[in-house]
Amino acid sequence: MLRVLGRKHSKFLILPIFIGVSVLCAATGLQSQTSTGNWHANGGQQQPSASDLETPVRQAPDPGTITTRQTISPAGAQSVFESRVYAITFGNSSKELYAATAGVLYKLDWQSNKVLEKLKTTAPGLQGLTYDPASQSVLMTVIRADKNVELVPKWSGGAQATPIPLGQNEIAEVAISPANASGTHYGVVALTFNNQAAILDLSSGTVLSKVKTGVAPFGVIIDAKNTTAFVSNWGGRFPRPGDLTGKMGPKPDADRMVVDARGVAASGTVSRIDLTTGKVAAEIEVGLHPTSLALDDSRHLLYVTNSNSDTISVIDTEKNAVVDTISVEPFVHDVAGIAPEALTLSKDGKHLYVACAGINAVAVFGLNGPQMRMEGLLPTGWYPDSIQLSPDGKYLAVGTLLGVGSGWKRAPSKRCLTLSPSCRYVHSNRATIHVIPVPGASELQRYSVAVAENTRLRLKRKGAAELTEKTSASNHAMPMPLRAGDPSPIKHIIYVIKENRSYDQFFGSLGKGNGDPSLEQYSDDVIPNHRKLARDYVLLDNFFATGGNSGDGHQWVTQANETDYNYLPGYGGRSYAEDGDPMDGARGGFIWNAAIAAGKTFIDFGEYTGDDAREFPIQTKERLGFLEHFKNDATYVPSIPNKANMDSMDPYLVKDYPLWSLGVPDVLRARIFTKYLKQWENQNSMPDLVMVQLPADHTAGTRPGFSTPKACTADNDYALGMLVDEVSHSKFWGSTLILVVEDDAQDGVDHVDGHRTVALAISPYIKRGSVDSTFYSQPSMLKTIELILGLKNMSLFDLIANDMRNSFQAQPDLTPYTVQVPKQSLYEVNPSMQSLSGQARRDAEASLRMNFNLPDAAPTEKLNRILWRDAKGWNAPYPKVTHAVFAPYSNDLDDDEKEERYKQR
Repeated sequence: MLRVLGRKHSKFLILPIFIGVSVLCAATGLQSQTSTGNWHANGGQQQPSASDLETPVRQAPDPGTITTRQTISPAGAQSVFESRVYAITFGNSSKELYAATAGVLYKLDWQSNKVLEKLKTTAPGLQGLTYDPASQSVLMTVIRADKNVELVPKWSGGAQATPIPLGQNEIAEVAISPANASGTHYGVVALTFNNQAAILDLSSGTVLSKVKTGVAPFGVIIDAKNTTAFVSNWGGRFPRPGDLTGKMGPKPDADRMVVDARGVAASGTVSRIDLTTGKVAAEIEVGLHPTSLALDDSRHLLYVTNSNSDTISVIDTEKNAVVDTISVEPFVHDVAGIAPEALTLSKDGKHLYVACAGINAVAVFGLNGPQMRMEGLLPTGWYPDSIQLSPDGKYLAVGTLLGVGSGWKRAPSKRCLTLSPSCRYVHSNRATIHVIPVPGASELQRYSVAVAENTRLRLKRKGAAELTEKTSASNHAMPMPLRAGDPSPIKHIIYVIKENRSYDQFFGSLGKGNGDPSLEQYSDDVIPNHRKLARDYVLLDNFFATGGNSGDGHQWVTQANETDYNYLPGYGGRSYAEDGDPMDGARGGFIWNAAIAAGKTFIDFGEYTGDDAREFPIQTKERLGFLEHFKNDATYVPSIPNKANMDSMDPYLVKDYPLWSLGVPDVLRARIFTKYLKQWENQNSMPDLVMVQLPADHTAGTRPGFSTPKACTADNDYALGMLVDEVSHSKFWGSTLILVVEDDAQDGVDHVDGHRTVALAISPYIKRGSVDSTFYSQPSMLKTIELILGLKNMSLFDLIANDMRNSFQAQPDLTPYTVQVPKQSLYEVNPSMQSLSGQARRDAEASLRMNFNLPDAAPTEKLNRILWRDAKGWNAPYPKVTHAVFAPYSNDLDDDEKEERYKQR
């Protein structure tokens, strides 16, 4: 959903330009374009030639789907990359712009979109790029393939200085001494994983000291006197005695941090560091998830973006105290998710420009001392997370993570000969840079209207009271109420979360709806229940996963939001997916928090529970043993101890329902659920909200001796059919809605968009035999739950989402559902290695190396191809998809990294 705003500066919106590039020399963590070695950021594939490396283009001919239901209308001159953009900085002139993408550092003449130089790198740090006027070179933080982190100093083409090793796993911003500052030429680097700031002498390239900061340092800035550095601590201060704390991941030695009663991070701080002594002189409490910093030395004011509080803190640097906290809420609704992520000051100090990732905009604030007033908004691409002012103060450069959405940014190309339906894959990221002339007041007003239209919310007006959209209360019960709190005959919602399938994989040849049969992998013999439920109830053929993999998918399906900690991402070395890291939690909370706050009852079957491989490793013998019990004993119901990753979840957890493990078949999960359903019937009381995890459709590839991909998928399908059958034959059927969704769609391609996924709605109040092509996404399901159960919205994303009322009917059809037994055997296992040859053997060997103990630990692209060949034939060509150099959503590592990090032992 893309609109282009040419406006006054439309001369910069031109056709794609393709320019040759220069060849640079290599250093540790860097490689020359002529090298033939492995390239970490290219998934371990052979080094591409210089002609293969992309040049950004001005426009994408095939805009992807913005899955939050927002639209984008980027202002200014746009450059589209086939990657994510992690950091930007101007060079020594306002024409020269540097951009760090996943694997390439670009030097651009942005006005002509000409690439002046390129440097191939390993993974970039988070916003870790700055220009040093003293040496007329760029400094960049990077993460090496071995997970050590470095500062790459003084890149200006030609020979490179030796990178400086600093820490492990995750690294963020680098700050340097101001121009013309006397004394030591400092560099200060935020070591996010190590909870330290490294202080360097850039003249000699030596590390002077490492200072313990707060939890997960992110932003860094040095004052004009060159004596003090300020560091923002993403995770706030370390806990004190008596604090409520949460653990940042499953490792035994994981850091603990301050949390609230929901298990959400509850502290954010800024550390003041004396550069001469190398000690923290003060710790200042600010909002949640503080990231970027902007310093006005002349007024002794430090501005801090608090991404998860949707605020800006204003610190008096003489008093080391917050003197104002400004809400970044441009709309009439007070909603979570604006996500102010980065900021920069105008040259005269009269304006502050704030990149707001959640609303795809830059907020412009007028400043009067510590007083701030929002003057307007500038539209950008999807998820702006970095912003810089040009040296002459006339232009703003904005970097976006997701840009124009997934897809192919140009066509035709030699890797995808036509702009065909098969060129859609969730990780085909196309981030952007926008260079926007600083607007005048009238132009800013027009831009602001565009942002409001794109976000589907109304702007606040000066002097006007905040408005609340209201609908008239209804005494008449409707399956989908007009507003939360109105009566509904639906009293119970079962929310089923599955793993990783695209729409076309399951429903491509369903016979109705918008499917591509050529991309279907599983049909009626393998997934008869999914397909029958889609035919008999409603087919949702325009439903999208908002996230891209488990690491952010589980955030979207449970809180209709995702924090910057996942988006950027910042959890390297700490956690992933459902590990319960407090930094995952958005300030609006999770759906169960909303239900409990509204006095509703809640129970959890497996979601957000322990998934540490050390506790429950995948076992072929164990899974096959469970399947034998299932086949031979209709009364067999296992009891598998589990635990919650968040203390706040523990009271609601079913303690004998398995954690995320492919070692336990989903059909046994369905039996455990049924046991509890019978108890509810005996008690004549069923919880209002029931969450159920069914993960077996993830599969374990063609791992020898393990259940085949088709058997795993059939197991998942049969389990879902069993659950629906049991509920539909229970006394609660007439008041129950079952919603089914995948956490993401990354394990397949789709002809519409890589995010389009499998979703089902099942109830007596769901239209029978219908197709609903309304645009829906995971926040749509959450909004539907909220309306029926009378819950508050958690974020702006469920607020603006379409609820699913078009799938409902007023009069119930109480016909129960009868489970379908898949023709595909649940007991089929992959053949032994000795019996295989050719591609089948190579795929089995690859599957054996993969780690299936954790969500998404297996190399995504390699597994996808294995599943495709298993389903379609060993020689079947894989659909052409587009993805060159990319770092997928969250921390979905490239395939070789996954095999190294998560290899089987």
